Amino acid sequence: MSKEPKAKPKAGEAHLLPEDEDVTGEFRRDLEKLVEGELAVEKLTASKAAFLRAWLKDDLHQAAAYVRGLGGELKTLEERTGDWLLDAADPTETAWPSLMRCIKTGQPWALAGEKVGKGEELQCLGCGYRALPPAGSRITPCHRCGYGCFRQISGGLEAE
Repeated sequence: MSKEPKAKPKAGEAHLLPEDEDVTGEFRRDLEKLVEGELAVEKLTASKAAFLRAWLKDDLHQAAAYVRGLGGELKTLEERTGDWLLDAADPTETAWPSLMRCIKTGQPWALAGEKVGKGEELQCLGCGYRALPPAGSRITPCHRCGYGCFRQISGGLEAE
């Protein structure tokens, strides 16, 4: 057999290897390189996936803590807004339903200027402030909101 120079394949023709080259050995080396590369990529992908999983888990915990804190802040703002609105409102308008409820249910109630009985606690119908004034003293308007109508709670702090 005579050796002919290798001809370059033309466009559209398949690449043909000469018969005398060890095709099997070269394919084996190429295949081993591909397998090594695939294993390296798989190992790298697994480590990146583990890192991403840990990062997302930490991020989720931080987001949950943030949302819990935000919920607390919103609740505080809601309470403060309610207090501001009640402070701005006329206590006679906001307390009138409470006074009517006391009258309809037969609960004792008192007005500013009346005398306090022994062991009697007063709860302001305007803002809910509770006070235990000395027995026999005169009821003054609420120290917190200025309203002068109270629900009488017999027994003081132990009642209810």
